[in-house]
Amino acid sequence: MCDPIVGPIALMGLSAGANSLAQSQVQKARDSALAAESDRQRRLDQEAAVRNAHAQGQYENVEQQQGERKQELADYYKTQTAAPVDKTGPVAMPASSSNVTVQATDKAKGEAKAFTDQQGEALGGLRSFGDLMGTLSRGTARDAGYIGQIGGFKKGSSAVLPYELEAANGKGSNMKLFGDVLGGLGKVGMSAVLSGATPFGIGAESLLTGKSLSGYRAGVLSVQKIAIAGDAAMRSEARRRAMPGARLCVACQSGHDRSAALSGYNRRGSKDSQLK
Repeated sequence: MCDPIVGPIALMGLSAGANSLAQSQVQKARDSALAAESDRQRRLDQEAAVRNAHAQGQYENVEQQQGERKQELADYYKTQTAAPVDKTGPVAMPASSSNVTVQATDKAKGEAKAFTDQQGEALGGLRSFGDLMGTLSRGTARDAGYIGQIGGFKKGSSAVLPYELEAANGKGSNMKLFGDVLGGLGKVGMSAVLSGATPFGIGAESLLTGKSLSGYRAGVLSVQKIAIAGDAAMRSEARRRAMPGARLCVACQSGHDRSAALSGYNRRGSKDSQLK
C-alpha cells in the first residue's frame, strides 16, 4: 500500500518537469528565430558591402579608363565612311588613265583620310570623358538602387522578427498546459491529504491510494492540540510571574469563569451563601 501523500507529490514533480520542458522548447524556438534573423542580416550586409565595393571600384584608374574609351571611340569614328552616292545625284567622275591624275587623286584621298583620322581621334578624346562618366554614373545608380533594396529587405526582416518570437513563445503551450493540469491535480490531492476532505467523494482516498487517511487526520489534530497546549502553558507561566497564585492564563481563566457562571453555583461566594 502506497503512502497517500506520494501521489500529489509525484503529480507536482511531473508538473515541474513538464513546465521546465515547455520553457526549454520556447527558449530553443526563440534562439532559432534569433539565429535565423542574425544570419539573414549578415548575408544582406555582405551583399550590400559587395555592391558598395563595386560602386567605389568603378572610379579607380579613371585616366586609364578614359584613354581606353578614347581609343574605342576614335576607332569607331575612323571606320565610318561616306554614304554611297545616290543614283539621282551627281555622277562620279570616270577613272583617269593619266598617271599624274591618278597620283594627285591618291594624294588627295590620303590627305582626306589623314584628316578624317585626326578628326576621329579628336572627337574620341572629346567625347571619351563624358561617355565614361555617363557609364560610371549609371553603374553607381544601379548599385545604389540595389543597396537601397537590401536596406528595405533588412527592415522587413527585422519587422518580421517579433512575430517569429511570438510564434516561438507558443511552441511549448501544449506541454505547459499539461504541466498546469498536473500541478492543479497535485495541489488538489495535497489539500485532500492535509484536510482529510476530498473532492471525489467519501472513500475516494482509498480508491486513489489504497489506504485510509484517518491516521493522518488524527496526527494533524494531535499536533494542533499539542501546539495549543504549549501556547497555553507559556501564557500561564507568564501570568503566574506577574500575579503570584494565578494558575491559568487569561483565556483559560475566562473560559473557566464562563462555565462557572452557567452552572448556577457561585464558587467565589462565602460558605454561608453557598449553603443557602
